[in-house]
Amino acid sequence: MKDLKSTINQVAESLGFSRCVIGSLEPMEAERTEFERWLAQGYAAGMDYLKRNPVLRTSPQLLYPSAKSAIVVSASYYTKVPDCPADHYGRVARYAVGLDYHVVLRAKLRELKTQLETELGRPLIGKAYTDDVALFEQGFAARSGLGFAGKHTLVIGPKLMGSYNFIAELFTDLEIEPDEPYKGTCGQCFRCGDICPTKAIVEPGTLDAGLCISYLTIENKDGIPLELRSSLGEWVFGCDVCQEICPYNQAPPVSTWKEFQPESGVGHYLDLFSLLEIKTQEDFHSRFIHSPVRRPKRRGLLRNALVVIGNKRPLGGADVVRKFAQGEQDPMLLEHAQWALKQF
Repeated sequence: MKDLKSTINQVAESLGFSRCVIGSLEPMEAERTEFERWLAQGYAAGMDYLKRNPVLRTSPQLLYPSAKSAIVVSASYYTKVPDCPADHYGRVARYAVGLDYHVVLRAKLRELKTQLETELGRPLIGKAYTDDVALFEQGFAARSGLGFAGKHTLVIGPKLMGSYNFIAELFTDLEIEPDEPYKGTCGQCFRCGDICPTKAIVEPGTLDAGLCISYLTIENKDGIPLELRSSLGEWVFGCDVCQEICPYNQAPPVSTWKEFQPESGVGHYLDLFSLLEIKTQEDFHSRFIHSPVRRPKRRGLLRNALVVIGNKRPLGGADVVRKFAQGEQDPMLLEHAQWALKQF
């Protein structure tokens, strides 16, 4: 059993994964209790898919019935942020600067499976997942020993690996002894909660998604609440504020995967004026087809761009917004354009 784990770790490391542990498929009873408490407080906001069947989401044994264990991995997506190229650009969260991690990680896990089949001399039954199935992934990763859940709710890896890591799983028919949870702590630190622009971390370890800039700019299908617009600052897609202040992230390992480098995707900044020139969803999809930035669709990303233009008040911004408003029909976008103009 120990040799099997060693083989899995060696193959995972050769593929560039930062950390690899083995997860049990036993029901996540303690995690379910915490997840249901979070849901009951209304902190899932408009993410109705999270509210459906919390029992299924915390029952990994039901996700892939043929599996007997899960290989749980992490991969760094951290890259350094350059200076902003101009005042009409908005920030993109680090996880989204490169290619769509769903596609990249699933391909890497399939490669992991293929190499393990070669090493073990037999075919494996297996299924790759990452952030796209009914699994309470944060709780599953923490229980499996990938890291511990910090007060900002993100998984922090050991040995100063920090939290700038994607998490993914390969459910397999291998019978392997699961790893123990990793014991880590934030101590008395609550810098993430103190610095959050919208005070979305309502208490250590509890996030109100309805206040979170990442939710507001990505998953949120409605307008940005008036009282929160100025708090978005320059964030046009996602937010890294709570991670940037975290002591565990002061010297994080830089991603070695070319797919997650800024030159492979949209980069750390988006041209806000250019976004307002996108006329249709089809044009938007073509431009961002390989990027996580496509998630909020044209309507959502242009909404965000208008808010950031209002916050930054770039030179020539008012004229660009006026031109946009003349040709736009969406009432929500028109309202955000009017708000942005009032900021100049």
